[in-house]
Amino acid sequence: MPYYSDEIIEEVRSRTDIVDVISKYVNLQKKGSQYFGLCPFHNEKTGSFSVSPQKQMYYCFGCGAGGNVFSFLMAYENMTFKEAVEDLAPKCGVTLPQREMTAQERQRADRRTRLFEINKEAAAYYYKMLRSPEGGQAMAYFTKRELTADTLHKFGLGCTSKYSDSLYKYLRGKGYDDNILKDCGLVTIDEKRGGHDKFWNRAMFPIFDANGKVVAFGGRVMGDGEPKYL
Repeated sequence: MPYYSDEIIEEVRSRTDIVDVISKYVNLQKKGSQYFGLCPFHNEKTGSFSVSPQKQMYYCFGCGAGGNVFSFLMAYENMTFKEAVEDLAPKCGVTLPQREMTAQERQRADRRTRLFEINKEAAAYYYKMLRSPEGGQAMAYFTKRELTADTLHKFGLGCTSKYSDSLYKYLRGKGYDDNILKDCGLVTIDEKRGGHDKFWNRAMFPIFDANGKVVAFGGRVMGDGEPKYL
């Protein structure tokens, strides 16, 4: 399989006009600096689907669908990520490399993919935790800050358990071993304590890159504790 670096993928994304791509599927009308139309992912009578040429992102205020030009093609045309990149590259003048990955490159790429999978699993875990009885304190914190349910959903906000090894046990249960978990940054593994979480008893804020991947997390401690923000 051809190997496409992050630099190549970003070049395709930045050189592609998302308004031009989506307008082939959705009748968009410009309002201010953004474009609006009827969402292609759910039935609606009032256009709540917005496209931002500045951010090169789309978002539906009705169903919460959102992302960049790759995720749009993946959702609408049922393409894989690779197929979306290969579809857009020639249209924006980017020549994709045809060489095959070496065994070492494939190993690095597979490990990188696994680390992104762990971040995604952790984000989903934190998201569900906020909506469980254990997430009451964090939910009260978000409510006090006047964040709506739509905002919590849009940004994937969540929380951790009060126990310091909850995520570690969850990820182990998902089949990830200590060898990969020690490199993800979310847990620490030592001989005395075993595996324990980097974040616990915190409201959690996932951080996404331009392609919608969870690349990092921020956490605000609930109650007393240092550091307040991590």
